[in-house]
Amino acid sequence: MTVNSGAGAGVEALLGEKIVPLAAATFVATFAGVGLGRERARNRVDKELHRRFGKPRGSDAHHAYQAVILQIVLIWERAGVAARAHSGVLILLPDGARLLDATDVADKLRALL
Repeated sequence: MTVNSGAGAGVEALLGEKIVPLAAATFVATFAGVGLGRERARNRVDKELHRRFGKPRGSDAHHAYQAVILQIVLIWERAGVAARAHSGVLILLPDGARLLDATDVADKLRALL
């Protein structure tokens, strides 16, 4: 993985995370309290990662964050828990509503994949 060494510790920590548990935790933070079929702005995912890992510093770090965000959203779509609408917003799907109630969200998300 090629990221400029000046990109910062936050991006290194982000890239070191296991993707399914990260996607699960980010899913809960993004969709908690959102009703089935309701929209959620994609920037909520950005805000959650910024909260956990800090804001990206520099172009390389920003692009690395965006790549991880896209990977997270693709995992959600592949698991059938959320989908992107044409407008770019995220929509909570029925399996996603059930996922929010799971005891171990990461395990349940992994099972849906």
